[in-house]
Amino acid sequence: MHFMNKKKSLMVRSKLRKGSSFLLLLGCYICGFLTCYVSLDHIYFNPLLIDTNNDPPAAISAVKDAQSSPAVERRAGGMILPFERTELREYIPGHFSDAYTYFHHYLHHFDKTSPLAPTDFQDLPLLHIWPNYFEAYHNHWQRYRGKKVTFMEIGVQSGGKIPLLRNYFGSGFTYVGIDINPSTKMFDGEDWINIEIGNSEDPAFWKEMRAKYPKVDLFLDDGGHTMNQQRVAIEEMLPHVQSDGVYMCEDLNTSWSTKFGGYEFQDSRTKVFMRDTMVGLVHRSLDWLNAAWIPGNPAKDSINDPKLENFWPEDRWWKEFASSVKHIHYYNQVVVYEKGLVGKFFPTKTVGRSIPYKASGKHTKVDWSNVMRRLKAEFAKTEL
Repeated sequence: MHFMNKKKSLMVRSKLRKGSSFLLLLGCYICGFLTCYVSLDHIYFNPLLIDTNNDPPAAISAVKDAQSSPAVERRAGGMILPFERTELREYIPGHFSDAYTYFHHYLHHFDKTSPLAPTDFQDLPLLHIWPNYFEAYHNHWQRYRGKKVTFMEIGVQSGGKIPLLRNYFGSGFTYVGIDINPSTKMFDGEDWINIEIGNSEDPAFWKEMRAKYPKVDLFLDDGGHTMNQQRVAIEEMLPHVQSDGVYMCEDLNTSWSTKFGGYEFQDSRTKVFMRDTMVGLVHRSLDWLNAAWIPGNPAKDSINDPKLENFWPEDRWWKEFASSVKHIHYYNQVVVYEKGLVGKFFPTKTVGRSIPYKASGKHTKVDWSNVMRRLKAEFAKTEL
């Protein structure tokens, strides 16, 4: 009798343990789901989507391992890394992305076609946007999240980017909106929002803006999109953007629209297209980026060759461009100029064995195990 009671007691305890484990796992699933999907800032990683063969202890262990992995660390705040890919995900009905960003998730919540769109949020400024630009936004702006950042934009329109960007960058975000429509002053009112009324193709206006806003980290041209507006803005403001900042111009499709001063069915083979359009200027800026090699010596940085001084007489600011722009990124309809330290180009060599450029007939096998062991040992001497 005592043995039977003991056996029943053990069976009950075992069931309770299994039931507790199940409830714990279920709670973890619910918490994990809420953590990843309720907040706009935490949307990508669910560590509980792990095959654990229905073993609760294994599930808990997997969660702990996943939460301490680099994958989670790099997604601090729910953000994927710049240029990172995600699984294919639908952000609004019928439209998918393989690089699902915060901006896609914003539309997932607020696009008028989304089933999640609130019907009682009439205070939210309307956003009219091409979602195709979202990758460019995140790839080049993500490093400014959580920092003090001054963002200047041409084209306030209905003010839809203001809450989008404030929520993305955080409380250190300051918005400077440029528009020709005085009605956009209605968005001015908070100490982090500044609306300026002016003409983006007027150099005198930009002189005033440079004086009033000496620090601009990120610049986005989403204004009137005419050839003169885009070309004047970049010449006046790209040099003014901070030395580690970003200048972005979107809606480059207007370079082919006569309505905006572009040329239909023309491209870089046409002289007037190259001379008069924003896309033509982008093409020329690729040459400015590589100006050091135009004198013809592939082994020497010749940026100071005197013959380059008047090589582009119509673009006197090319040298300032070449000395401050580190990268050019070209997307469909968007060009991005990343500023940074532009060091002098030079070749160098590491320590180690070399072989002649021409075949010598003598080759010694490389002991790769030893090479990698030594390499790791040397690396361990200092922090990356």
